Amino acid sequence: MKNAAAFLPADPITMENGRAAIKDQLQHMAELFFEGTPVAALVQFRTEFTDLLLRKIWQQFHLDEFPELALVAVGGYGRGDLQPHSDIDILIVAPEVIPDEVKSRISPMTGLLWDLKLDVGQAVRTVEECISEGRKDVTVATNLMETRLVTGNAATYERLNAAVREPDFWPPQEFFKAKIAEQNNRYHYYKDTVYMLEPDLKNNPGCIRDIQTMLWIAEKALGIKTIRDMRKNKLLSRIEYYELSSCQDFLWRLRFALHLTVSKPDNRLTFDRQRAIAENLGYTGEGNAPVEVLMKRFYQTTHTVHELNKIVTQLIRMRLFSSEIPRRTVHCQPFIFRGSLIDVLDHNIFIKKPEIILELFLTLAEHDELTGIYVECIRSLREARRHIRFLLSEKKECRELFKRLVANPKSLKVAFPLMHEHHILGMYIPRWNEIRGLMQFDMFHQYTVDEHTIRVLENIYRFAYEADPRFTLFRQVYSEIDKPELLSVAALFHDIAKGRGGHHAALGAPDALYFCKLHGYNRFESKLVSWIVRMHLYMSIVAQRRDISDPDVVAEFAAEIGDETFLNYLYCMTVADINATNDNEWNSYKDSLFRTLYFSARDAMRKGLENPPDLNLHIRENQKRALVPLVKIGLSPSLVRKIWANFKPEYFIRYQPEQIAWHTSNIIAHRNEAHEPLILFAQNQNTKCTDLFVYTKDSDGIFARVCAVLGSKKLNIMAATISNTNENYALDTFSFTQNDGAPLPADRMSSLRKALSGALQSADYKAPEITAHSERLGLFRIPTLVTFLKDREHGTSELEISTLDIPGILARISSVFQKHRLSLHAARITTTGERADDFFSLTNSDGSLLTEEQKNAIQKDITEILAHGKE
Repeated sequence: MKNAAAFLPADPITMENGRAAIKDQLQHMAELFFEGTPVAALVQFRTEFTDLLLRKIWQQFHLDEFPELALVAVGGYGRGDLQPHSDIDILIVAPEVIPDEVKSRISPMTGLLWDLKLDVGQAVRTVEECISEGRKDVTVATNLMETRLVTGNAATYERLNAAVREPDFWPPQEFFKAKIAEQNNRYHYYKDTVYMLEPDLKNNPGCIRDIQTMLWIAEKALGIKTIRDMRKNKLLSRIEYYELSSCQDFLWRLRFALHLTVSKPDNRLTFDRQRAIAENLGYTGEGNAPVEVLMKRFYQTTHTVHELNKIVTQLIRMRLFSSEIPRRTVHCQPFIFRGSLIDVLDHNIFIKKPEIILELFLTLAEHDELTGIYVECIRSLREARRHIRFLLSEKKECRELFKRLVANPKSLKVAFPLMHEHHILGMYIPRWNEIRGLMQFDMFHQYTVDEHTIRVLENIYRFAYEADPRFTLFRQVYSEIDKPELLSVAALFHDIAKGRGGHHAALGAPDALYFCKLHGYNRFESKLVSWIVRMHLYMSIVAQRRDISDPDVVAEFAAEIGDETFLNYLYCMTVADINATNDNEWNSYKDSLFRTLYFSARDAMRKGLENPPDLNLHIRENQKRALVPLVKIGLSPSLVRKIWANFKPEYFIRYQPEQIAWHTSNIIAHRNEAHEPLILFAQNQNTKCTDLFVYTKDSDGIFARVCAVLGSKKLNIMAATISNTNENYALDTFSFTQNDGAPLPADRMSSLRKALSGALQSADYKAPEITAHSERLGLFRIPTLVTFLKDREHGTSELEISTLDIPGILARISSVFQKHRLSLHAARITTTGERADDFFSLTNSDGSLLTEEQKNAIQKDITEILAHGKE
């Protein structure tokens, strides 16, 4: 390692030579890093170089002419922990008043630091101002605890240090409470989990900030400054000390590699960076294997840090608040309640009698007054994990306790999340360790497979027992389920086969069946759980990718499900599952889809699947209900029926009476301007989408033009229904949202109407240029699958397309429809993360089904045009 001073120019620092020096020093650090130099030495080297650079600049701007000033490093820089692109926090301190001349020199100095592209945070204060600001804000106080004198007056710096050490400057108890509250808020911001797919290496639970928080509160409470000191003061055992040291080294190395990869102060380990970093750190293998190995190690590390953070903070709390700790009260053998925490009398009991582990979590679920596990009990669990070499489910006593756990609804909220947090599920369920920390390489999921599964369980409890108005139907359906514990078992196993290759639902069903038989569930119950696992994606596919306004689609779905009992289980499983993927996936539109499909299928089952609905009766009923509001506004029934005579029967099946009335009244009012397209907007209160209705003379390319205009306005099409009249007019509706999922504001409707009208009337319309897809989308390898489903008798040819969600995808697809002169009757648009799954109902222009030859040609054209869009 070179001397840090060797990188500094002999001449005064300028933007040019300063940047060159910083670049050379970073390059040298990178070389040392890849040669295996410990990161602890590298960050100290970076700190030393930065000290020398700042001292030279300090003198260059003649700030050394003010002998009472001190230049102080604070925060991470104060700790001597400077990663390649860490921010550099400095404090210029004066004992009393700061002269104006000092301020005038600091400004150009700061400008130079910014010109050097250093991420500098700076404050200029007197000692009194520092203490005053520190008293107001625990973050400022924490920074003042981590300081070093870079240059300037040592007496001024010591005066500041002495003030920070005064007992009344954040007493230890108040500091502890504030830092724990700060940590809890940070946890909530990062979803209270160490298992984020794209974590922040600094701030996520279990990451670097957790280690720093332990050290900060230990220093304030006990004068401890290092991890080694925590062991000496019995906050960590010998094993825990080595674990935490190893975790810190790994996280530092990972963050160092991240900074070298992105060349900026960013701590997010995003998908695109994970691959490069895995390669830089020497992880090898085909496909995603290097990333999976890296991230498995990462999640093991963050789990350990998170668990040790609980141990250390709990021990410090006991020392700081010893007078407030309640006397222990024995609940019953083998447990003790220490206030709101549970402990065991014999800390070897888990190894001697492993079934007590499950009894521990069952007790937590059964007692509302318990909020967590006592520190020594956590240590006993950790010791048991190291010693027990068999699956707990092999013991009959454990199986009986597990069934009691699953049967207690509170377990979903309390026991299972804690069992996951303390790695107990992997000791019980075969194959759970295979999904623990397992990555999901898509933009749809936010969590690893195991964390997603736990959130499904939590959702079942939350939706069933808490009064969230969005899930009233879930509560109603759940209350009709005879054995909710079967739903919970299915939730535990629904993704158990991910990562094995093949269809995870089909592969996981036998695992669930075996598990149920092992635990003594009867034949029906076991098969039901296995069926839920195998079918857990089916309702989502039908609701989002099929035309559920088509009675045939509903009848087919209902027949596949079989009866209302199975439908109830599947509905609850589907809603809990989708809501556990990410915070943005569930919305009013999707709620309306699943609600509609549920009620339609239930009605079909209650009427008897052998008795298909009378479509003519359905048409007459919709017409009767639509006529009522039309007559109320003064339209004569004869005029209305004259208009309806031009509509085809399927129109009255696909639309609700309210929509039919809305369309009809506006078409009648528009008759004198029939040469212009009728374009209407309405806010759909059920789906929270904006509905667009287009009525115009039918011609090739209407769907393509509307899609192109909506796409150019950054609007997301959710569904489309395409019809035409006997007089060759198009009756098309589109449901769409803005990018954030909100409906279109009223003030945007006029400009959108104008754009649509222009596009529909243009003789030589040219679609707007389609912007290239983002580099982030390019990370995902989504094969394009163009599949024609089995034709319905006397119906339409149904096309399903799964592909990468590239910009302008609908415009590209509809251009192929236009080329082949196809009539589009309905479309269902589903975007899931980076994936588009779109469904289209098609015929030839004369209403006939597509031939096999046509289908092959269409598949080829769509595949080619979408492949071109991915380039």
